[in-house]
Amino acid sequence: MKRYKKILRLVLVVICLAYLLQFFHKNTESLQLVFALNFKTILYIILLQLLYYLLQGHRFQVVLEKCSSRKIPFLPWLRIFILGRFLNTVFSQMGNVYRSVQLKQQHSISYTRYISSFGSLAWMDTGINLMIAVIAIAVLNPGFKIGQFFAWKILAILTFAVVASPILGEIILRRISFKNKYLDWLHSKFSEVLDVSLSNLQDRAYVLKITLLVIAIFARTCAMFYVYFSVFDIQISIPALVVFCALFQMSTFVIITPGNVGVQEVVYGFLSEQIGIGMAQGVLVAALIRVVGICSISVLGVSLGGIDLLRHRKDYVEIKD
Repeated sequence: MKRYKKILRLVLVVICLAYLLQFFHKNTESLQLVFALNFKTILYIILLQLLYYLLQGHRFQVVLEKCSSRKIPFLPWLRIFILGRFLNTVFSQMGNVYRSVQLKQQHSISYTRYISSFGSLAWMDTGINLMIAVIAIAVLNPGFKIGQFFAWKILAILTFAVVASPILGEIILRRISFKNKYLDWLHSKFSEVLDVSLSNLQDRAYVLKITLLVIAIFARTCAMFYVYFSVFDIQISIPALVVFCALFQMSTFVIITPGNVGVQEVVYGFLSEQIGIGMAQGVLVAALIRVVGICSISVLGVSLGGIDLLRHRKDYVEIKD
């Protein structure tokens, strides 16, 4: 099954890249937009990228401390967080395994608690981001459309699906049981992950802190997209920025192909086309985001000892709770 998943993902990457190559072969003039970068813009991009790692790292730290009931010093954790991103860039999911191993060794945080933290972060982040997007578009421009559909309605449906999924999952898990030892173990782990995520919502101070951090990262991501689109002389509206931001944040946790290579470019291009910006611009923005992300995390990862970790990557291939 695992082998077929890898093959399917590879096929999807090839299809997406082939489609993009065909598109730019027919629209070669669009590639000239790439050379619009200048030093001032590059500086803005670097600062926004560094701000992202700081805010994202702190948010993950807050969730980890809440889910594990343990204090984690920020700077040592930030190193683990960045190295995890670096390893994920080279080998899919290796960074998550590395983080869980380090947290287990240094802070006695179980692998299940790490997974609970990651799941809780993904759920709250996606849900709050979508809520912000729905409110912003409904207030600023309720008539804003993606193709033939009202954007706020599409996002509202996604918000409901995201928010309701763990609640529905917990209800289902409570009503089923397994006699098989392995399935029963999986059932207990999934139940723990969902229980931790939902029970954390009772802490209002925690929810408020996470919400403020999500808003800060959301604002930073909107600023990032504004800069990226301005590179190609595109004045993008706030509702459009909000949609791209929500989509970008979702792609952090929803991985279809390794690094969403090809998929992200096609989706951004399609979305840009539907809101009247142009497919080429959307694809190029997605490509620019990827290049900046890879370059920045590579520099940080290598400077923090990422090469040595790659040499000993077998230490993080498989974990057991």
